[in-house]
Amino acid sequence: MADNLVIVESPAKAKTIQRYLGNDYEVLASYGHIRDLPRSDFAIEVEQAGGCHLTYIVPDGSKKHVSALRKAAKEATVWLAPDLDREGEAIAWHIADELGLDVETTHRVTFDSITKEAIQEAFAAPRTLNLDLVDAQQARRAVDRIVGYRLSPVLWRTVSSGISAGRVQSVALRIIVDRENEIRAFDPQEYWDFDATMADAEDATDTYDARLYAVGDRRIAKPQDIEKHEGNDKKLAELLLVGDQEAADDIVERATGRDYHVAEVRRTEAKQRPKAPFTTSTLQQDAANRLGFSAARTMRVAQQLYEGMRIEGEEVGLITYMRTDSVNLSSQAVGEITSLVDEKFGDRYTLAKPRQYSGKTKGAQEAHEAIRPTSAFRSPDRVASQLSTDQLRLYDLIWKRTVATQMADAIKDRVSADVVDAEQEFTFRITGQVLKFDGFIKVYTNWRDPDAEDDERDADSLPEITEGQALDLAELLANQHFTTPPPRFTEATLVKTLEAEGIGRPSTYASIIQTLVNREYVRLESRRFFPTPLGEVVTVFLKNHFTEVVDVNFTSRMEETLDEIAAGDEQWCRTVTRFLDEVDTWVDERKPERPRTPLVEPADCPVCGSPMERVFSGKSKQWFASCSRWPDCDGTLPLNDDGTVGEPEPEPEPDPNVVCPEDGGLMIPREGKYGLFYGCQNYPKCKGILNVQNRAVYMDRQGDADGEVKAFRSPTDPGSFMELRRSRYGKPFLGSTGYPDDQFAVWSVPLSHPCPECGAPLRKPPKNRKVPTVICAGPELEHVFEADDFELPTVTTMEVVPGIEAYDPELGGTPLSEPEEYPPMPSLTYVDEQKPKKKKGKAKKKAAPKKKASKKKS
Repeated sequence: MADNLVIVESPAKAKTIQRYLGNDYEVLASYGHIRDLPRSDFAIEVEQAGGCHLTYIVPDGSKKHVSALRKAAKEATVWLAPDLDREGEAIAWHIADELGLDVETTHRVTFDSITKEAIQEAFAAPRTLNLDLVDAQQARRAVDRIVGYRLSPVLWRTVSSGISAGRVQSVALRIIVDRENEIRAFDPQEYWDFDATMADAEDATDTYDARLYAVGDRRIAKPQDIEKHEGNDKKLAELLLVGDQEAADDIVERATGRDYHVAEVRRTEAKQRPKAPFTTSTLQQDAANRLGFSAARTMRVAQQLYEGMRIEGEEVGLITYMRTDSVNLSSQAVGEITSLVDEKFGDRYTLAKPRQYSGKTKGAQEAHEAIRPTSAFRSPDRVASQLSTDQLRLYDLIWKRTVATQMADAIKDRVSADVVDAEQEFTFRITGQVLKFDGFIKVYTNWRDPDAEDDERDADSLPEITEGQALDLAELLANQHFTTPPPRFTEATLVKTLEAEGIGRPSTYASIIQTLVNREYVRLESRRFFPTPLGEVVTVFLKNHFTEVVDVNFTSRMEETLDEIAAGDEQWCRTVTRFLDEVDTWVDERKPERPRTPLVEPADCPVCGSPMERVFSGKSKQWFASCSRWPDCDGTLPLNDDGTVGEPEPEPEPDPNVVCPEDGGLMIPREGKYGLFYGCQNYPKCKGILNVQNRAVYMDRQGDADGEVKAFRSPTDPGSFMELRRSRYGKPFLGSTGYPDDQFAVWSVPLSHPCPECGAPLRKPPKNRKVPTVICAGPELEHVFEADDFELPTVTTMEVVPGIEAYDPELGGTPLSEPEEYPPMPSLTYVDEQKPKKKKGKAKKKAAPKKKASKKKS
C-alpha cells in the first residue's frame, strides 16, 4: 500500500494523475459527491443560538466508495484533489469529514489542467481546505432546498401534483415565458426601404449597388430606430419612417429621372480584434452556434478533454478546467501560443506585445484561467486519431479560439460614398469593404448570426468611385417589410442572458437548461425553447404569489451574497436563516389560488354568458377557458394553440366494439388521470372499466426488409406484455401488464429494442461513463454492451385495448394508435455478462446504533 493517498472525484481523472505521481501515491476516486442531503427530509436545522447545520447522508451508491476510501486512508497521508471550484471544495470537505480527517492539516491540492507540470506544481505547494468556499456551496444548496421544499407543496395543492419550483430554474423559465408573451402580444409594423442600382453616366456597364439613405435632412429609419429615440423630439425629427406603399411609391416617383453625382467618398481602414478566449458561457454559446451541441453535451465532452486520455503514449489532459468565468491566460500559455504563431504563420501574424482581455461577468474569478489547450503545440490534427468525433470538434474549436487571441488584428479597407441629386433632396449611399489582411481570421472567424441584418459583408473588391462622378439612377426598388417579434431563445442566447443577468454560475448553466427540459416546463423545437402549458402556469403562479422567486434582480442579488460568503465577507448561516424566515413568511401570509388569467380574445360562457378566463387543468396539464363565475357556473370551453376559444368537444359516443365485462353494456372512451380508458355507458349504476394499454413495441427487421412489429414481453412472465406507465409522481417507467402477480418493472424509459441476448429491456447508458455502456434488465443475468453514442432511441408504444378483438393486435385487431415510424436497433457491441445487484431484503433486523448526522456549524 502506498504511503500517500490522493482522492479525486472522477475515475478517469484518477487514472491520468496516477501516471504522473508514481508508485508512492495511490489515486482513488470518490465518484462525485459521497454525501448528499436526504430527499425525504428538509435537512436544514436552525439552532437557538443562531447557528444552523445541514444533515447529510451517504447514499447507497456511495457507500462502497466511502468504505474503500476509509480503508485506504488508515495508514496513508491523504491529499484531497477534487476540482478547484466551490463544488470541488465541498466534495473535498465532505470526504475529509466522512473519513475523520483534520480539515486544518489535511493537504488540499488544486490545478486547472491535468498535465505533469501542473500536477507536480500543485503537490509541491498544497494548502488547507477553504471553508469559505465550502460555506458558499452549502448556502447554495440550502437556499435552493428552501425554495423547492417550501414552495413545491404549495404548487401541488394549488396547481398540479408532482411539479416543483426551483430557485434558479424558475427565473430562467420566467425569461422564456416572458419572451413567449412578447411574441404573442407583438403587433407587426409595416415599413419600407429602398435598394437602388446606380450606373456611370458615361459607361452604363459600370454599376453600383446603393441604398436610399435620406430624403432631405431626414434619414430613412426602421421602427426600431423610432422606438430607440422615443421621447427625444430632436432625434425623431431627423428620422423618416416610410410606413405604407403610397408613401413608398411617392418617393420612387420623385427620385426617378434626376441627375445624380458623387458628393463625398470616405475611405477608411478598420481593424477587427479577435474575441476573448473561452469561458464556460462563451464555450457553450459557440458550441451551440457552430457545432449544434446542447449545453449538457458541450460540458460532457469538455469534461472528457479535461480529465485526459492517452495521446502519443502519454496520459494527458487536453484542456484546462472547463468551469470558469475568467478570460485570463497564463504567461506560460501566452508565450507558447506566441511561439506557435511565429513558427506556423510568421512575423506578420505575431503580436509585439501579448493581448490582454478583461472579463465583464459579475463575480468573475479572475485568478482562474480561461478554457484553453494545455499545450498550444498539441494541434487538432496531431490528436485527431485519438479522439472521438465530438471530442475532436470541440477541441478544434477551443484550440483555434485560443490561438487566435494572440494573433494580429484583421484589417479591412472600407469605402462609403454619398450620391445626391442637384437639389440634394435624395441621398443614396454606396458602401463596400474588403479584407486587406486576414490576421487572426486565418485561424478563427467570429461567428455571425445568419438571421441578423448585416450591411458590412466582405466583398471581392471595393467599388472604384470618385467624387464628382456623374451617375444615373438605373433602378429603384421599394421593399416592404414588417417588424418581427423578438426571437425565441436558443441554448446559446439563453446562456448569454443568464450570464448577463448574473443568474447562476458557469457550472450551473447546463443543469438549469436540462432541468427545465426534464420537468417538461419547456420543449426544444428547431433548437428554440417553447414554454409548455405546465411551464407557463408555474411562472404565472409564482409571479402572482411569490414574485421574489422569479425576480431577476432578487436572484442576482442572492448570487452576489453567495460570492460574499465565498470571499469570507458574509456568514452562510445568517443568509440561510434569513432566507428561510422570509420564505416561511411568504407561505404563511399569502393565500395562493389557482391562476386565472384573461383570454387572448374575450369570449362569453356558453352556459351563462359571463366573461371567460384562462385556467390551467392539473389533470390534463393544459389550459382551458372557464367561466369567471366559477364555482357558481361550471361552463368551460377548450382553447386553441393560439389561445383563442375553440368549439366545445362533443360528448363521446359508446364504442360498439367494446362491451362492458360487468353488465354487457357498451363502453365509452374517456380520458383519466393515467390516460385513456373505457367506462361503461351505464355509469354510475355500473362502474365497469377497461384500461387502454400503452404497450411497448419495436420493429424486428431481421430477415425481412419490411420487418415485423413485436411487443416487449416480461422476462419473468412471457404471457405478460410491457407497458409504458407513469408513477404517482409522474415519472415514466416500463411495467408488466401482469401486475401485481408479475412485478417486473424498469424504472426508466428503456431503449427502442430489447436485449438481443435475452429479450429483456435495455437501460439507457449512464452519462457518467467514458464509454456509452448499455446493460439489459434481465432478472437472472444482465448482458453488457458498448454503444456508439450516449443519445440512443427509446422505446415506442401503441395503444391497445387488451382482450378486445377489434383493438388488440394479438387477436388480429388494429391498435387505437401506433408510431408513425419505428427507430432502428441501436448499434451495440457485446462486452460481458453479470449477475444483477441484489436488492435489499425487507426482513426486519435489529437496528444498528444510529450514526450521528454530519453537521457543519456556522
